[in-house]
Amino acid sequence: MPVIRISRKDLERLVGKKLSDEEIMDILPRIKCEIEVIEDDTIEFETTHDRPDLYSVEGVARAVRSFLNMGISRYNYVDLGYKAYNKGVPRRPYVAFAVVRDLELDEEAVKQMMQLQEKLAITYGRRRRKASIGVYDLDKFEMPVYYELVDPKKTKLVPLEGKNELTLKEILSRTEKGREYGHLIASWEKYPVIRDADGKILSLPPIINGEDTKVTVETQNILIDSTGTDLDTVIDMVTIMATSIAERSKTKTIAYVSTIMGKDKIVIAPRDKGPIINISLEKARDVLGVELSLETSIELLSKSGIEARVKPGNALEALVPPYRIDLKTEIDIIEELAIMYGLDSIGKTSYDIPPSKGPGRIHPIEFLSRRIRLITASYGFIEVVNYMMSSYYMQSRVFGSDKPIIKVLNPKMEKYTGLRRWLTPGLIDIVRENQEREPVIKIFEVGDVVLPDPESPTSARIERRLGIAISHEKATLTDGLAYVHAILDRLGVTHKFEKGYVNGLLKQRTAFIVHNDRVIGFVGEVHPKTLKELGIDRPVVVAEIYLNDLLDILR
Repeated sequence: MPVIRISRKDLERLVGKKLSDEEIMDILPRIKCEIEVIEDDTIEFETTHDRPDLYSVEGVARAVRSFLNMGISRYNYVDLGYKAYNKGVPRRPYVAFAVVRDLELDEEAVKQMMQLQEKLAITYGRRRRKASIGVYDLDKFEMPVYYELVDPKKTKLVPLEGKNELTLKEILSRTEKGREYGHLIASWEKYPVIRDADGKILSLPPIINGEDTKVTVETQNILIDSTGTDLDTVIDMVTIMATSIAERSKTKTIAYVSTIMGKDKIVIAPRDKGPIINISLEKARDVLGVELSLETSIELLSKSGIEARVKPGNALEALVPPYRIDLKTEIDIIEELAIMYGLDSIGKTSYDIPPSKGPGRIHPIEFLSRRIRLITASYGFIEVVNYMMSSYYMQSRVFGSDKPIIKVLNPKMEKYTGLRRWLTPGLIDIVRENQEREPVIKIFEVGDVVLPDPESPTSARIERRLGIAISHEKATLTDGLAYVHAILDRLGVTHKFEKGYVNGLLKQRTAFIVHNDRVIGFVGEVHPKTLKELGIDRPVVVAEIYLNDLLDILR
């Protein structure tokens, strides 16, 4: 999770009241800020990846004011005719802008602005690959602005904190940010820039801004830009930045910028409202175990900075602020109710748990899993535990497969965009990470996978599996067959091996595990092409046994 540093005095100034240590320790965790340090004037905390609106003191102060019932932040959105032109950058096709006016800045405000910009780019922008963001002193150039490609050897810019003009090509090798992020555009024939109406280059996105238009304590009006590969993301970035910076505005004025993109498409940013989400109080009660009235729910949501309106049928609609990009569904709003009610209080006031109707006992699949763990460990395997979350790249693409996975609607990390459909990718990844440390690797995992299933009410089904991976210089299919045979023999399960094929494994060195014509798993050598894709330089043998099928056989 990103670590954020803020000034206590600055926080209190923006909140509008003094805050004791006890209040800070109580309130910040309730708004998803895990405090690490409170020392002198410094507060340091971690916040979750789904709350980029808390990456600077302005967003924290806004949330604290709402929690203390001091009012919900409202912004003055205006159309002042600002325009921009997207002239076409095919490999990074989207750009959005916003303007914030009437600012009162000091050194701490500028410092927080830079922190917000960098944290957004690293986390939500995926280290600037998906989106980057920049800020400019609007009074130092002329609108409209243009996003376009230029010759990197002929076009020059004084980079931020620099003194001399450099060509865009030179910036990639002679500046710190150029060396860190230059790989994103280094192979391009032409580089993207943002320039003003007079031809002045404002920035080389996603690398660095120009020194001539940098924001200082004298800045009163700011232009914000975001460029990237996903339109929703760049608009989200601009919206979060604009609404945070507007907390420093005397009038809280945010001006739209219309970006003309081709002949027919116009992108208007920032967003001035979020989604409207309907909430059933019956659903909230079922999830939380707490009976909440309409009045109480409205009050709790207000503490979270969310306006709510009463609807017919004991229901509410929540008006999500534009900067709360984490709130997309009814369950997200119910979570906000839980947080504001107090997670520590829910268990004390929830209705009684129904009495047990029989003695408790271990579930059969858990009993079998424990038995499998003991048997596999007895053969010298080390147990590992991977996340259920994975990505389409690791689960399918790297193995040359087009099998779908269950995707997450609102993933917080590029690495975890869906649910795993098999254990092998995670095991191979552990082999990759440890191949330099261990000459012989023998690992196993007992865990669940999630398979798309159109016939299921949830369109998915969960299976328990045993996965093993063996890697050393002379590892072959024989190693996998021997261990699978030994494990099943210990369980008393008759079986045989038949020729089979699994994407990403060697076709001639893969076998299905079969019991009475029923496939209960596979074992095989990982294809050298797959190993090369993952950076593994020695053989890997993998196997998976389907424990749900095994349980049916043993019953």
